[in-house]
Amino acid sequence: GNGFLPSIYQGVHCRSKGDPVLYLKDPKGVSRDLKKKIIESINEINYKEYTKFKDPEILTRISQYEMAYRMQVSVPEVMDINNEPDYIKEMYGVKPGKESFANNCLLARKMVEKGVRFVQLYDWGWDSHGASESEALSKGFLNKCRDMDRPVSALLLDLKQRGLLDETLVVWGG
Repeated sequence: GNGFLPSIYQGVHCRSKGDPVLYLKDPKGVSRDLKKKIIESINEINYKEYTKFKDPEILTRISQYEMAYRMQVSVPEVMDINNEPDYIKEMYGVKPGKESFANNCLLARKMVEKGVRFVQLYDWGWDSHGASESEALSKGFLNKCRDMDRPVSALLLDLKQRGLLDETLVVWGG
């Protein structure tokens, strides 16, 4: 989360299954133009409230409504890995339609490419003290490393080839 920072710095959670970001689709009967007018009207009311109370959280609310509208336009395209060239899908080892760390690495590149300032990837299952043989250090750890190596190296290479690594800080933790 954004911790001690103001709420304007909070992130957007992207899900691995179903809609990547909830509530981006317009309700039936609500056009994009109508949605934009609604948000502009809400922002006008919020700005009047801000000028009266000077609460910075109101500006955050305005910014979040504007960001939500922009996301409705851009997120569906960014979150679709099917449109990537086959050589990119092969490089990452993605599995369209399935949950995989490789898919998330490709999505991370696409988000950085679109100007997202902070992307966090999380993968569970690094505890190699498992109760079964497949989870034990001798097998589970090797499998986990195998799952990570290809997509992470593809992400770094892809960022570099696109000139994005120059302005991207990659932090790896375990």
